[in-house]
Amino acid sequence: MSQKQINVKIYRYDASQDSESHYDNFLVPWEPGMSAMDVLDYVYQNLDSTVAYYDHAGCALGICARCAGKINGKSGLLCQTIVEGDVVLDPASEKRVVKDLVCAKGGK
Repeated sequence: MSQKQINVKIYRYDASQDSESHYDNFLVPWEPGMSAMDVLDYVYQNLDSTVAYYDHAGCALGICARCAGKINGKSGLLCQTIVEGDVVLDPASEKRVVKDLVCAKGGK
């Protein structure tokens, strides 16, 4: 029996070296109840360790909101948003991107 896989499209941009943003695509094994953060953890641990995003021991509690982003175009917390199929992950604000899904706090 083959495991279901989902296509994950992740926004990529490094302000220190890129002139334009782009998306990278990854195939990720999907499991019921998987959050967008679980998807990113899988990509980081198994496919591309250069993907930048907020993750810490307290994640999955939905308290700090450091992992805010856009999941399929809708704002939400990556640790709290359950994915059901193919997913596009974007930073909370493209204007404040430091690298990939990491944004500078406040300001412009």
